[in-house]
Parts: sequence; C-alpha cells; structure tokens
Amino acid sequence: MQTILDLTDRFPLRFDVERMKDDLRRLEDGEWLAHYDKQISNGWTAIPLVSQDGSLAGPDAQRLGTCGRYKRTPVVDRLPYFRAILDAFDCPQGRVRISRLLPHSIIRPHRDICGEAASVVFDQVRLHIPIITNHQVVFIVGRQSLRLRPGRLYYIDFTKRHWVLNDGNEPRVHLILDLTLNDFLRELFPPLTRTEQLQKAVLRWTLPVVWPLFRVTFALSQHLMPAQSLNPRGAEVARPLDTAEGVNSGEIRQDHSSRAIES
Repeated sequence: MQTILDLTDRFPLRFDVERMKDDLRRLEDGEWLAHYDKQISNGWTAIPLVSQDGSLAGPDAQRLGTCGRYKRTPVVDRLPYFRAILDAFDCPQGRVRISRLLPHSIIRPHRDICGEAASVVFDQVRLHIPIITNHQVVFIVGRQSLRLRPGRLYYIDFTKRHWVLNDGNEPRVHLILDLTLNDFLRELFPPLTRTEQLQKAVLRWTLPVVWPLFRVTFALSQHLMPAQSLNPRGAEVARPLDTAEGVNSGEIRQDHSSRAIES
C-alpha cells in the first residue's frame, strides 16, 4: 500500500497558501493548545476547527471524538478561507486541526493505531495541507523521508511509524483533516490494483492483532528514552535531500538512518 499520495490535482479546489496565512494572522498566540500527550512532543500545538461537540478547550478539543458528535468550533467563523476549505470536502469530517510544530521541536516516533488509525485500509484517512514549512523539517514515515510542499493535499498512511523534527527557525504549520472515505473522497484516490486490494484485506485483519504489541513497545520506549532526547539540537538525524526526486509531488527518498531518534 502507498505511504504517500499527492491528491491535489484531483481535488476541485486549489489551496491558496497566502489566503491561509491571512487567516492565520487572525489567531492569537494564546489560542493555540499544547498537545495533550507531553511525552510525544515538546512543542506541538493546534487550533481545533472541528472537534468533539465543537470544543475549543481541554484535551477533548484535540482528542479523537465520537462519530456524530463532531462540530465546527467557533473559531471557524473568524477564518473565512479555512471555512471554504472545510465546505469543499463533501465527506464525513472528523477531527480537523491547524497543527503547529514550533522551531527546534520534535514529534517523537509513534504509530496512529486503534481508533486513531489513519489509512485507506480502514476507510478513514488523515490528509495534510502544508501551509508553512522549511528545509530543516525532517519528516520520516516508515523508512521514507518526505518533503511536503505548501498548498498541496497529501494522503499519508499514519499507521506506519512516523516522526517529525522541525530544526528550522520558523514554525511548521499544516491543516490536518480526519475524514471518512465516501464516493467523493474515493474519486481522489487512484484505483487499487489487485495486489493492493489483497494487501488491504490482509492488513485490515492483521494490523489490529499486532496493535497491542505496538502499545507495549511504545510504552517501554517512553519509559526508557532519556528526557534530553526531546531536544533535537545536536542529534544525528536523517535529513531530506535539498533536491530529491519527486514522487507524486511530495519529495521522497528512501532513508535507512531514521533510527537516530528511536522509539
């Protein structure tokens, strides 16, 4: 199954980065919520646009919610271009966030599993639209190093192990949308080959079986990893090439040194 797909050219709306940045300027610093799991990141914040019951405060504003209880938050009324983007996705919408990773911050290695599983395998996806990024961002999914371009719409399989390091001097800001596959969304994806259809059937059954093991190994890594590993300065990390061969407009290269920050 594909790790990353660029869906931009099949989407009916073109994403205007400058208009998204204009909306971002309407937000106050105090509105950004720190991620509820401090063990995963030391500088990951978000503005919820769609959340459980439309909440803007507390952990529930960022956590996975209950189907049927997702609502747009009041902040959407102040962000006209983001509201237009939400309107353009004619599919069931779950959690939607403007995600900000601060300079010299990291999201530690993890997998999105169980209810958080984001993959076409489970008919629920997590799409990214980069808004602000820089060449010092390291984004590893599986063993692929990704460089995402602002204003593009990406599908990424987050059931695979992934981590992010922003070693630049400006925040990394993405719009992240949790969506349920329907006919509208399926039209954005290339048809599955017979091999991929078989892989999907196998993974849909096998992945939930091994998820408890992933939980145990992740808990152990959180306990054993020294606190200073949350500070990326001086860490030897895999850096994406400044000029890499583009794959689906998301620059990707195979990377076998992604264990520099290991879970």
